Amino acid sequence: MIKLVALDMDGTLLDSNKRAPEDFADWVKNHENIMTVLASGRQYHTLERQFGDLKGNALFVAENGAIVYRGDDVIYENSMDPDSVGPTLDTILKIKGAIPIMCGIESAYIAQASKEAMTESAKYYARLKFVEDLHEYVRKDRFLKIAVFFAGRDAEEAYNSLPKLPDGVSALLSGDRWIDVANDSIGKGEAISKIRAKYDLKKEECMAFGDYLNDMTMIEECGESYAMKNAHPDIKAAAKYVTEYDNDNDGVMRVLRTVR
Repeated sequence: MIKLVALDMDGTLLDSNKRAPEDFADWVKNHENIMTVLASGRQYHTLERQFGDLKGNALFVAENGAIVYRGDDVIYENSMDPDSVGPTLDTILKIKGAIPIMCGIESAYIAQASKEAMTESAKYYARLKFVEDLHEYVRKDRFLKIAVFFAGRDAEEAYNSLPKLPDGVSALLSGDRWIDVANDSIGKGEAISKIRAKYDLKKEECMAFGDYLNDMTMIEECGESYAMKNAHPDIKAAAKYVTEYDNDNDGVMRVLRTVR
């Protein structure tokens, strides 16, 4: 029996216009016996903006697993050591084409950048401050990660040639334009593991859906795992199943409608 369903957002539950399926909220509310987990690289406040009506029905895993909310309460947090934030930022700023967004609990922060970078960042960070110098904010918030935007859709190329990061910090490829840099122990799978332990759930009682490499550990943490039809080949190889339809054709909901 399935007791938990973990869902990535972009490329998975959401279509290309960032819309959730029309019957998703009703499905969640009508399946109180199943814990729904919205798992995203997005900021918590962005998830709250889109899915605020589900705060009483779902857990929100934000920033690729760095923080988990149940309602307004944080039940898990894995923020960066303040002493590592500055050196990590300095390393990122040396990467050609990299535009860092420092992702704190209170807000995300971006220095003046191209219009495209600022527009894209605003899609994922409902609380976003435009600042003159990111270094001035290193100790003004608790940082969950530093997201790095690449305008040319060449994040994977940059990821494969990253300079050495400070000890305890690593990078995760989270999209064709995005790399996330955070604590080594960060991951959606780690967040799901903490949720499973807290609520005494077995791996085989958990189902996950994902499409990109930042979903890998979540796919591995759930016994019933689905890669989207539009997923990265490595996710398809790792998942137990591949959906028959992609995220623009109700791929997730066509499976969830069969779950009782």
